[in-house]
Amino acid sequence: MFIERPQIDDVLAICSHDHLNLLLVAEDTEIDIDQLRKKADEQGYRVAGGIFPGLLYNTGRLDKSVLLVRMDKRAKTILQKDISRPGMYQPLEPLENDYHSAFIWLDGLSSGIPTYLQHVYKHYGNRLNYIGGGCGSLSLKSQPCVFDNNGFYEDAALLIAMPNTITLGVKHGWKKIAGPFLVDKAEGNRLDQINWEPAYAIYKKEVDKHSPEALTKDGFFDVAKGFPFGIYREGYEDIVRDPILTEDEKTLTCVGAIESNTFVNILKGDPDDLVDCAKQAAETAFAEFVNSSLVVDCISRTLFLEDRYTEELEVVHNKLKTVNSGIGLRGVLSLGEISSNGDGYLEFLNKTIVVAGIS
Repeated sequence: MFIERPQIDDVLAICSHDHLNLLLVAEDTEIDIDQLRKKADEQGYRVAGGIFPGLLYNTGRLDKSVLLVRMDKRAKTILQKDISRPGMYQPLEPLENDYHSAFIWLDGLSSGIPTYLQHVYKHYGNRLNYIGGGCGSLSLKSQPCVFDNNGFYEDAALLIAMPNTITLGVKHGWKKIAGPFLVDKAEGNRLDQINWEPAYAIYKKEVDKHSPEALTKDGFFDVAKGFPFGIYREGYEDIVRDPILTEDEKTLTCVGAIESNTFVNILKGDPDDLVDCAKQAAETAFAEFVNSSLVVDCISRTLFLEDRYTEELEVVHNKLKTVNSGIGLRGVLSLGEISSNGDGYLEFLNKTIVVAGIS
């Protein structure tokens, strides 16, 4: 359930002692998360959650709200601090056979995301279906964004294992316009060289061929939001990586890592393609009756689609209503998306919509 412009007592009033209370918070919400989680702990409520650029409700976006999801009391929370420091990782808790899926909410600006997801997949593999996303601020400044009863953290990840089954639809709709190019030097989220030249120079050369506005350092994101990188995957859409800034007009910083010696394409978006792929993702996730839904949609899709973003939500919401007219669409706008398909690897994505039907 959603609470618009809440106070701490408003949130605690709808929490349940019989559930894990998942609290998804829009970043402009004027609420003290440290005080919220401390009071929840004092009153005996189990809470966990994250801060996001925005929340989704039916066919609209909410920027000053909290979404409470009451989860099965058997849900297990596993927090990992310092995900950019693999030597600090704790062993993951064994799970009984009746756990089928997991939410993963993590710091979307951390350089440790790929290593952490490998750590999770190594332990649990494809016995779980995963959905989640990157928490954080649209300002792209690192700050605490994940919390539980015990603290409010940056550079952290929260895995919530649950007995529910989920069906996932995962699509993005971006199309190749140039490439492949070899990323021959990269470190974490930073691309240094592409085809043995400065990454910014290669990227600008190709983008300027297709963009009506030239790429510059100061106006970087306004242009780059329409031209992401795509990491090739045989039989699937490319994995998208979102370039968000250049600090020196030589390197590029992305949401999510690209490893050295990886081949990438440069992609371009068309609004009709993006809306159509959202419809396809919903058709997969809502192929049969579901009890509830969760959408994790990249904040940069809203920035690219602008006034047409409501069309993306409408096609997902309309499909949901055909399988269960009694529930509404709910979700988050994220800094990167997390998903698997049950038989596929656990991935960190950008500029993608992940739709989950939950039963």
